[in-house]
Amino acid sequence: MFDFRYHALSLVAVFLALGIGIVLGSSLGDSVVSEANKDVRSSLQHDVVNARNDARTAKEAVSNRDSFIEAAFNRLAGGKLRGKRIAIVSSGDLPQDLESDVRTAVKDAGGQIDSVTKFDAQPDLVGMSNKLGGRFQFLGTNPDDLRPAARRLGRAIVSGAHPAIKLKNSFPDDLSGDFRGADAVVYYRSNDKRDQKADQFEQALIEGMLQTDAPVVGVERSEEDPSEIPFYVHAGLPTVDDADQPAGRVALALALDGAAGNYGFKSTADAPLPGAKR
Repeated sequence: MFDFRYHALSLVAVFLALGIGIVLGSSLGDSVVSEANKDVRSSLQHDVVNARNDARTAKEAVSNRDSFIEAAFNRLAGGKLRGKRIAIVSSGDLPQDLESDVRTAVKDAGGQIDSVTKFDAQPDLVGMSNKLGGRFQFLGTNPDDLRPAARRLGRAIVSGAHPAIKLKNSFPDDLSGDFRGADAVVYYRSNDKRDQKADQFEQALIEGMLQTDAPVVGVERSEEDPSEIPFYVHAGLPTVDDADQPAGRVALALALDGAAGNYGFKSTADAPLPGAKR
């Protein structure tokens, strides 16, 4: 009898201890979890505050850098393009903001825009050949005449020769300006797909412009993706990959004045500016 009661009391004690343990453990666990959550929230809030402060500091640093470069533009590139006429040529849609940035850079460096010529990424070669006639009449139909005709057109755009004027009169929405002859060219290429004829036309057009000895500078915006810098480099052009930024406008003015190299902040750039080290 004694053994049974002892055994029963032992079982009761065990279950009581388990119950108390569960109650205490649950209460303690809730407290620990609650405290851990508070610590995590506090840590995350601290990280967010630090991230915001870092972002604000970085933004202010970039703003200060750009303000400094804008203030120093005249000392770095002022007068570099004085008396020079600059042509803008695009293959594909030319972003309006980029055209505005190019115009600003040219003006601030003392130059002026001679002309703006915009070709579609898939240009109407047949339509152009019909309007131009003469040695251009097979531009859109005869592959053997495509490259030499495009080279002639490239030279005409830079020199302001009759074919460019004729094309301007035929396509006034795509060509504008005086076409009195350009001392340098800003070239922009969109990342639209092109067929073989369009590629041949564009490459030959650039070759023709380069035959005039005028610097032809390939440009794009800092956020351009995918970048067209490799195409420009393969075509033999100096490049500016951030023409939408103050530093890029300085680099553009210097490149149009004859500085060779690839400038900007992308991995393809040699340096931010001519004469600077990366």
